[in-house]
Amino acid sequence: MQRDLSEPHSRDAYRYAEGAEKVPDHIRAWSEVLLNVRDPSVVKLSSLDEEHGVFELEIREELINKSLARPQISRTDGNHRLNFGEGDPKYEWPPLTVSTPFAMTIGLPPEAEAYLFMDINDNQKAMNTAPLAHLKARLTGPEKLAVEDPALWIAERLTDDPKSPWHGIVHKGGQRTQGLKRRVNLAALRSGIDMTLSETVKMRSMDVEAKYALIRIFWNAVAKIYAGEWADQKSMLLKGVGIWTFSQLGAEVIDRCLVRGVAPGKLEDEMSEYLRQTKLIFDCEEAVVIFGDMVAERRPVTPLT
Repeated sequence: MQRDLSEPHSRDAYRYAEGAEKVPDHIRAWSEVLLNVRDPSVVKLSSLDEEHGVFELEIREELINKSLARPQISRTDGNHRLNFGEGDPKYEWPPLTVSTPFAMTIGLPPEAEAYLFMDINDNQKAMNTAPLAHLKARLTGPEKLAVEDPALWIAERLTDDPKSPWHGIVHKGGQRTQGLKRRVNLAALRSGIDMTLSETVKMRSMDVEAKYALIRIFWNAVAKIYAGEWADQKSMLLKGVGIWTFSQLGAEVIDRCLVRGVAPGKLEDEMSEYLRQTKLIFDCEEAVVIFGDMVAERRPVTPLT
């Protein structure tokens, strides 16, 4: 009934819960797990206030046989969170002692458990991850964030800097202001910046301020050369695949300018010249780049000269 167990996912869950003991000032909470008592003899319900439906539940651990093929208490939902709950000798992990919120049903057949599992996991709406990225930036603080997640630091600064073409068009989460159209997701921009930083060679030894300045200049050049597309809310340029495509291109363009020793005052003009060449091969009304598993249209790509 449960999805295939992913050990890395289970390890992450253990480390998250373990952190509640090791880092007590970082508040942590597990989402509720759902259990079902298949064998009612292993629990005892005692009425405390029957009129209001208040009962005491006792788990009779001495009656639980963990070697049984059919568990007496099953995990309807929460398998990964509980998988390493008892620790693991292979990793020298002790049992967890943190509290875990849970809901428990008694006496449901496996078919009913299956229906509950589907209801919980098949009806979830994907969350916009922009609020998570912005919350991380707020909670971490700018100085620490610049070291721990420079891509997010740069993305946040691009959205706040009036000299940046991203200023005022990036949605950081929360309710959208009526009449104000934020066209770009902060998480998508952060991912694009991370690609630029990963693929560049010449910027790797620079501090984050210098990296920011070069990336901002590049995107200013993009907004100038692709002015029509930048102003078009439906343009692929400002969708995830467009941002990521030009972010990869940005690493190449910036590196070429640095190799040539272009003066700081001429960087935007030189980057613009490179980008004019791409106007011949990129069509921002359609996705034109093969990117991972996302293939919108395959076209030959001419190297920059």
